[in-house]
Amino acid sequence: MPEPETSKPAPKGAADRRFLRFGARTWLALLLGFAFFYFYSGGGPNQASRFDLDRALLEQGEVFIDAYQDNTIDKAFFRGHHYSEKAPGSSLTALPVLALARVGLRFVGIDPVSNPGLLAQVHLATAWVAGLPALLMCLVLFDWSISRGFSRKGAAFAAVALGLTSPLWAYATLFWGHVLAAFCLLYGARGVLTLAQRPAARGTRTAFLAGLATGWAVVTEFPAAPGAFLLSVLLVWKLRPWSRWAWQLTAYAAAATATMLVLGAYNLAAFGSPFHLGYASVQGFDGMRSGLFGVTRPRAEALYELLIGPRGILHVAPLLLLGLVGHGISIARARQRWVPILSLAVIVYSILVNASYTYWNGGYTYGPRHLTIALPFLALGLAPLFDAIWRGLRPLALAALLGGVFLTVVAVSTHAMTPDDVAKPFSQLLWPAFREGRVALNAGFWDSSGGSATNFGLALGLQPKHSLFPFLLGLVVAGVGLLMSLRQPASRSRSAVAADDPSRYDPAQSIGNHG
Repeated sequence: MPEPETSKPAPKGAADRRFLRFGARTWLALLLGFAFFYFYSGGGPNQASRFDLDRALLEQGEVFIDAYQDNTIDKAFFRGHHYSEKAPGSSLTALPVLALARVGLRFVGIDPVSNPGLLAQVHLATAWVAGLPALLMCLVLFDWSISRGFSRKGAAFAAVALGLTSPLWAYATLFWGHVLAAFCLLYGARGVLTLAQRPAARGTRTAFLAGLATGWAVVTEFPAAPGAFLLSVLLVWKLRPWSRWAWQLTAYAAAATATMLVLGAYNLAAFGSPFHLGYASVQGFDGMRSGLFGVTRPRAEALYELLIGPRGILHVAPLLLLGLVGHGISIARARQRWVPILSLAVIVYSILVNASYTYWNGGYTYGPRHLTIALPFLALGLAPLFDAIWRGLRPLALAALLGGVFLTVVAVSTHAMTPDDVAKPFSQLLWPAFREGRVALNAGFWDSSGGSATNFGLALGLQPKHSLFPFLLGLVVAGVGLLMSLRQPASRSRSAVAADDPSRYDPAQSIGNHG
């Protein structure tokens, strides 16, 4: 059973004993934000393909990347021009921020197309498109777990496990689209289930934001489409009679349609048809021509490697797998059953689609990056699991959490883009490098693909073997602050009220509120 969360005033003097008087959400945001933004994992063909599209739009007003295509192998070729093969959502999300950054760079006397200028822009794009959505995803998970009736400790356990004991941390340091798509799908799922389960919260604003997030998940990563379809079907089925909830359904459909129009406009500009995807003209990856853009049928070998192989989810995020047990507990106890049922559906389809993909291993990556969408839905089961376990066993849960954080720190600090020719990444590459003080190993594949990996300590001029000391200090401070804040009675701040009414939730507000 979840621990009672009281809103009674704290005893006299208790506020003075609060560590810097910050609340749990603030400490959680500081802990995760510090971890996500401390590291930058460098460039590569995936990052370059996305950034090249931004450069083409900003510098030439075109969607083809002919002038930059030599720095990436992830590209499409169509009617005499090269294009980014990627779904355009991550590039388009970064575009306005990069446009503003170029104004700022010119103001301080840096040419935006010089190497320092380009490197600064890739760092900013990575923080905006990957780091910030990862942080917001964890905060959404925290507040959603509380609104479902679970304790703040259980919700914090789930959020930290998602952020710091899974490959999400590695992907938050790379200019990829997986984290943004996962955040959008999770945010959309919360909105849809709020509309489906809580009549008082059936507002057009909730519906509009859910449709926008769900649609943008697809624009960012096409494998999110089945999840978006599940959410849409569930919403249409639950909001009956349709005439009664016409405004909500219209708002959801309008927002989702707007995102599809953006995708169609990009495809039309690039390939002459709103329905022609970049993957249909991919260059150099013949396997994409089999099945549906390389997706055929699940293969036993791929399933084994994705789940329990050296790079599988069991090795890189074992704690998140326990979320399956938590979902089972929620279903058995009839705790908002649609949440675990939908989560399990997203998890299963993600695994099956990934196991059916020709390039299922994802290339240079820490863990199975094509399963990123499943990670927050696995973590949704951790709060019910935490609250269900005997109180005497919770120190073991904390020990497991700390062990998972340590394993992921080893990977993120050394090589978040682990080469795919290393059979056993942790024992053969990551741990030996960490033990020897060799950090930030990714040197970038091309000069204009994003540069070398680095971290804040290296930027301060510290030696590689000392560069993690500021990080460890910050992690300890924020971790202790979070633990102390969770021991205090819950306050009824604006974000706490939002946790009770998801239709009023704005993830950005959770960063600064004292909850």
